Amino acid sequence: MRRLLTAAATVAALTLLACGSGSDDKAAPPAAEPTPQPSTSTWSTKQRAYLDALAQIDPGLTANEERAIRRAEATCGDITAEGLSGAALTKRVVERLSGGNATIDSGQAEKAITLMRQHIC
Repeated sequence: MRRLLTAAATVAALTLLACGSGSDDKAAPPAAEPTPQPSTSTWSTKQRAYLDALAQIDPGLTANEERAIRRAEATCGDITAEGLSGAALTKRVVERLSGGNATIDSGQAEKAITLMRQHIC
């Protein structure tokens, strides 16, 4: 009798363990941590407008937005500090913006200069 009760208790314990482990399988997986979204407020309204308009000239010009802003600010420095204008400024902007993801001509450079003056300088 004692063996029978021990065997029954063992079977009952194993059954409870088996049932208990099954409930873990049905539990909801832990919530994944949210992935950080890029900030849309990185640029000012004027800078964002500049980048959007510059992309219309050539999308490659804004492949690296930070670099595009730096180049525009450098061009503004050429305009204010050096008084650069006309063909000399256009030539410098062609050189500054060409390479990497885009190559522009003087007509595109003139459009970019207009955008720089309007939004960045």
